[in-house]
Amino acid sequence: MKSEGGMRSVEFQLNQLVWVLAALAFAWILGSQIASIRTADRTVQVKGSAEMPVVADLATWSLNFSASGNDLAAVQKAMGANLDGARAFLAKYGIAGDEVEAQSLSVQDADANPYANNRSGPRFTMNGGLVVRTPKLDAVVQAKNHLGELVGRGVILTNSYGPNYSFSGLNDKKPALISQATAEARKAAEQFAHDSGAGVGGIKRARQGSVEILGRDSFSGESEQVNKVLRVVTTVDYDLK
Repeated sequence: MKSEGGMRSVEFQLNQLVWVLAALAFAWILGSQIASIRTADRTVQVKGSAEMPVVADLATWSLNFSASGNDLAAVQKAMGANLDGARAFLAKYGIAGDEVEAQSLSVQDADANPYANNRSGPRFTMNGGLVVRTPKLDAVVQAKNHLGELVGRGVILTNSYGPNYSFSGLNDKKPALISQATAEARKAAEQFAHDSGAGVGGIKRARQGSVEILGRDSFSGESEQVNKVLRVVTTVDYDLK
């Protein structure tokens, strides 16, 4: 018969074996879970950009005029002559009708100003102007290049804002632009996967940046340029196989 001490030794060894097997099983299960998590998280994040040249389709231009004098009726007549002369000038270059809109007129009476003591200048000053809004970009460019003719007509031009050129077809161009940026992102993902010995799966997540309208040239503002560039950057996460 085995001694009581020997039986306890065998029981202790069996308990140790059970614990070892349990630890091994737990380690195997945990390792499998970690491996599956790492496999599920095999992704690559890439960026794709695309640019598309476009031409502005709308021009806006503000022309401001002034007339002054001591007789209000004469000042009004002079302002009318300014506006008529400007309209005739614009019409010469093909800009007329509803493409030219009059701005509101304002009149300052120096005698109505309590702080204007010992007035030495004219009593009345009238300000007004015209706003051009047209798709005829070439006509606007030509008119601007010959703006000196307007002054030669005796028109008192105080300010000229613009022309500014805008592009209104962004929504029509956006799908093709985004598609091109996504294709560029796919190329980058495929190159990364090739270098790492993997394959590219489907899109896991995608984020599209806002579409920018930029001027073609860097030395002047976007709104001053007829030729523009649309640009977008997309960020895409791809699964790796």
